[in-house]
Amino acid sequence: MHLDGNAIAGVLVEALGTELTDAPRACQSCGAVNAVGAHLLYQGAGYVLRCPVCGDVALRIVSLSEQHVLTFAGRWRIETPR
Repeated sequence: MHLDGNAIAGVLVEALGTELTDAPRACQSCGAVNAVGAHLLYQGAGYVLRCPVCGDVALRIVSLSEQHVLTFAGRWRIETPR
């Protein structure tokens, strides 16, 4: 079972200080460009965000007691307001 990428909006705000579900991400495997919110989210010991086209891993998030560890894959374009 999976959710869409919008389900990690709160975690991304907490970890990075901004809302990123509208940010585009280009898959390193298939080249498809989709908003983060359109990706597939799987939850277990952490979060794994996967490309909605080919299923390749886009982002891994592990939340520890005092920090979030984010591992990005592919090309991300992050635009934040000043």
